[in-house]
Amino acid sequence: MSSKLILITGMSASGKTTLASRLNDALRERGIFSLHVDGIEFRNMVSNHLFDRNSIEEMFSFIRNFTEVMKEKNVILIYSLVAHKRSQRESLKRIIDTLHIHLEASLNVLKSRDYKGVYERADKEEFFLPGYSERYEDPIGEDLLLDSSKLSVEKELELVLDLLKSRRWI
Repeated sequence: MSSKLILITGMSASGKTTLASRLNDALRERGIFSLHVDGIEFRNMVSNHLFDRNSIEEMFSFIRNFTEVMKEKNVILIYSLVAHKRSQRESLKRIIDTLHIHLEASLNVLKSRDYKGVYERADKEEFFLPGYSERYEDPIGEDLLLDSSKLSVEKELELVLDLLKSRRWI
């Protein structure tokens, strides 16, 4: 079996990391080898400086290379990434069999969840926030679109697991 990718995308504070972590736990409880890597972890592997357009492209080059290496390892990869450009998301789909789950919420909800203060810093132009400082290109053809302001994490997880079962990934 080749590896597969569950790509969970959305704006900062949309709930990507929480859902990805819960999904990783649920798969492991079922005896399925899975690996969750968050965008912050990828960024720290490449560089520790703040985001800018160039470092994001550098990070995505690293993510694509990492995916190439992992695609024959018989693992379900779970990436939680902002991935604000359609080309970033599509580049991963060309490498590996991918299910794309996109989380959305209103900007007011996202800002209310922002415990890191990145939206405030981006408003002051102190910080480049992908998808906010530069427009988020809406996904096309995502496998599952979830409004995280209306669904509990438990319900999101249930819907993702149902999708994985229907696609015979689990």
